[in-house]
This record gives sequence, C-alpha cells and structure tokens, in this order.
Amino acid sequence: MPPPNPGPAEVEVVTSPEAVTACYFNALKPNHSGTRMTGTGGIKSCEGAPAACSSEVDLEFYDNFSRVWMTAASSARQFMCAPPLRTTIASATCTNHPGDPTVAWRTTTLGSVVSAQGQAGTATAYSPILYIACA
Repeated sequence: MPPPNPGPAEVEVVTSPEAVTACYFNALKPNHSGTRMTGTGGIKSCEGAPAACSSEVDLEFYDNFSRVWMTAASSARQFMCAPPLRTTIASATCTNHPGDPTVAWRTTTLGSVVSAQGQAGTATAYSPILYIACA
C-alpha cells in the first residue's frame, strides 16, 4: 500500500508574498481505457499577468517491492500560461492479466510561474490514486 500523497490535487503557485501573480495547477486521477493509462494535469487558471509559465505531467505507479513511486511516462513540458485551461497528458501501456496484483497509479503535475518582476514560484500537485490490476 503506498503512503499518502504529500500534497493536494490542486496547488497555488505564488511568485511573491504580495501575491501579485499566481497560477493554479492540477493533477487529475489517472484514466485507464483498454491498454492505455493516461495522466492529465496542467494550469487551471492564473491571476495577474505572469511573464512565463510551464507545466509537466508524470504518470506514476507505486512499486510494492521497492516501496517507491516510479515514473511510467512523462509529458512534454508546455510553456503556455492560462487562460484558457492548459493541459498536458502522459500516457503508458497498462494491460490487465488474470491474477495481476492491484497497482496504485497517480498523476503529478509540476508547475512553475515567473512574474513580470522576475520572481518565480514552483509546486507539485498530486492526483487521487487509482488502484487497478495491470502491469
């Protein structure tokens, strides 16, 4: 059984204590369809006028033997700020076999924002965990 996620599924990235520029990043619960497992996340919205933004999504599974989260797939880093919603998808193959053990899957989104004044902030959002028997 994996440990609890170290953070929420939606995070706010603030570039300074004055909070002139902030963006919200999210990580959605993975989706399994056929032999594809996908993790989706990205920039949900921004306040102020960020000078630069980026987000990257990892699709991870929990390795019960080593007891660590392992990356199954990573998206390309996208550099567009919201609005509108900017999502990124990471996909991997996940095939069910009779008798396969249940595996925990999650999506993580790493988000970064830079304000017009050059101040930067970064945070990671962690999706709810999907438990499914596939490898």
